[in-house]
Formats: sequence, C-alpha cells, structure tokens
Amino acid sequence: MAARLRTVGAVPKEQDLYSGAGADFYDRLVGPDRAEIREMLALAREAEGPILDVAAGSGRLTVPLVRSGKRVTAIDLSDDMLSRLRRTLPDHTMLECVVGDMRDFSLPQRFGLVIIGATSITLLDSVGRSLLYANVRRHLAAQGVFAFTVAGAASAESFSVSRDCEIEVPGPDGTERYLFSQQVEEDGAARVVNWVRVADLAEGGEVTVLTSRLRVLDHEILSRELVDAGFAVPAASAVRTLGGEDIILLTTTWAGHSEAMDADASR
Repeated sequence: MAARLRTVGAVPKEQDLYSGAGADFYDRLVGPDRAEIREMLALAREAEGPILDVAAGSGRLTVPLVRSGKRVTAIDLSDDMLSRLRRTLPDHTMLECVVGDMRDFSLPQRFGLVIIGATSITLLDSVGRSLLYANVRRHLAAQGVFAFTVAGAASAESFSVSRDCEIEVPGPDGTERYLFSQQVEEDGAARVVNWVRVADLAEGGEVTVLTSRLRVLDHEILSRELVDAGFAVPAASAVRTLGGEDIILLTTTWAGHSEAMDADASR
C-alpha cells in the first residue's frame, strides 16, 4: 500500500475504521455478512431477560434479535455506527442504544445473554479484555450466558502474515475496489489493517486510509482468560459460514455463586 501511495505521490490521511467515513465503509463491508446470526438467535431463544450486544456497530446482530422479539441493549464506542442502527429500527420500543466503551460501562440492569460478534474482542489488548470480562460479570444475570466469536485456526493463521490485495466491496452505485493491507506486528501478536479506495489513488491528492489495530488471538487463549476471570470453561463450537471462514463461538456462564455476583454488582 505504501508503494502504491508513493507511486502516485498521494498523501495519506488516517481515518478510524469505525467512525465517520470509516463507519460507512465498515457497514458496507460487513453488513451483508450473515455469519453468527443463526447461532446468536439460537442462544437468544433460550435466554431469559434482555440481551446486551457489546460492540454492536450498526446492528448486524442486534437487528435480527430485535425483530425476533427480544429486548436488546446495543452498546458501541462509535455513535456513527449506532446511528445506522437507529435508522434501521427508528424508535423501536425493544431497542436501546448506548454509546460506551466495552472496557468501561455501567448499565442499570442484568442481562440473560451478553454477546460480542464479528470477533470484535480482538480490538482489545489483554488489559482491555480483563476489564471487559469484569464488566460482563457485573451485568450478567445469575444464570446468564456470555457468548462471543473469534477466528478459528485457519483464519488466525492468515492473520499472522503481512499481505496486500485488492477486494471488491459493495458500494452505493455498484461494487468498488479497495486496496487492503495487513501489517503484522509484535511478533505476530497484533495486526494493523488499512483500506484505501483504489479510485482515490489520484496523482498528488490526499487519500483517506481507513485503519484499525487488532490482536491475533485463538480460542484457547481466550478460554484460559475466561476461566481466570471466574467464568466456567467455555464450550467451543464452529460457526457455519457461507464463505467457508473459520470462526469459533465461545459460550460460557459465570462460575461463581449468584450471591457473589450480587455483592460484586453492588460495589
């Protein structure tokens, strides 16, 4: 990507992938993806009480959950992403949108199901994940379920290699070509992904580079973290996908006693 920018003398302008123009692109990139929805709906059918969708984005999981009759609180750090969810379900009585950080939020209720989709947990480093687990513990009902997804072995392997390619992304007037660059850092523990619209690679112009930094994690690491945080050993199951992506769903409950949870929540 750097070489392509240099070739045309383009000046990169960094833009977070989940806000502003990045939110629009990300919504187009992942919005059509139906992965995880079947599994989350199955968990929702068994859940008692409301559902908390963490890092909900534009509502790829929230929308089908609400339409199935579930009451959902959607929390996301980006109000730009949540604004798309609000437009999809305007003034819906079963939906509450909350702008907040998944590492630090406080809501006035417990949830029968807490979910994180799109492998969004990889946005957090180990300290951030520890804070997330504590937040989930405080907001999970006594018999509630915590479920989230992470890349399986095959997908995780592709995340550990730096690469560049061009990808077609749905656009308002047909597909658009984007240059995708993945840079692996910290001896394979993290990756920085960047996206540039090919049509923007004009001579000497300013080019928006949509970027995000993610951790490279597998379900075994996360399973150990969950147990250390006081959760039961999670069940791991494969998510069915149309494109053959390797995604693992981890499902767990709080391993402590409900009395301990009540005391923790009152602090």
